[in-house]
Amino acid sequence: MIISNINNSLPIIISIPHSGTNYSRDFLKNILLSKKELEYSEDNYVDKILDKTLNNNFSFVKANFPRSFIDVNRNPLEIDPLMLSSPIPKFSEANSIKSRNGIGVIHRVSYNGNEIYDRLLTRREVINRLLSHYFPYHKTLKMLIKKIKRNYKDILVLDFHSMPSKFLDNNIDIVLGNNYNLSSNKLFSSKIIKFFKSNQYSLSINNPYSGGYITKYYGNPIDGVNVLQIEINRSLYMNEKTLKLLDNKMNLLSNNLCIIIKNLCKELIKYNKI
Repeated sequence: MIISNINNSLPIIISIPHSGTNYSRDFLKNILLSKKELEYSEDNYVDKILDKTLNNNFSFVKANFPRSFIDVNRNPLEIDPLMLSSPIPKFSEANSIKSRNGIGVIHRVSYNGNEIYDRLLTRREVINRLLSHYFPYHKTLKMLIKKIKRNYKDILVLDFHSMPSKFLDNNIDIVLGNNYNLSSNKLFSSKIIKFFKSNQYSLSINNPYSGGYITKYYGNPIDGVNVLQIEINRSLYMNEKTLKLLDNKMNLLSNNLCIIIKNLCKELIKYNKI
């Protein structure tokens, strides 16, 4: 369910919460939609793009379950009460924009806006998903942060996602989200911006994505925990209509990201020695 690695000698952690493709039979038998439609909600192939980087022994945590099953980049209380067969406490988080739009911690609708389930979920089902999938992801990420912080004053979590090109202006390649400089110090943000631009990628900062739950919850630059959300334009590496991977484009992107992250890591090690 969760795949991870720890390397205390490097100050970077990679988080891949939305590219899981392991759809359980129990999940699929209770839905109205095809598996193919659910796949459009994934951050398709982001884990594959980062394989070359992860093979360099970086610390990482990766979910192998789909975000339509449970979304670890949400507050655990972002539960739409209308999805459940019995009442639950009235959490303020249940009234968030994402929850109201059907994409809270458990998605009610697909990427195309269609209802996923053929019935209401029980409270037990929701609790089981949180306990077996959601909280293990966050427990692992917290463990990685805690252990690497023992060796470095300042560390960086890179939370990787992908984004549909149709929501972007001016053919933006990468959207960097730092919660308007609240989740990461400006120096780290400026360095990764420099590295992306040197590789000819066009960037947008905090628009239209400023960072999700992981970025906002874990980002605390005052305590030396910096978090940046990186959204990759899907047109850079795949056919968005067919979901087919474009191997040559993917390999180029994979190589460039590996170089960018390795150079960023060198800069962070130097920064921590000052």
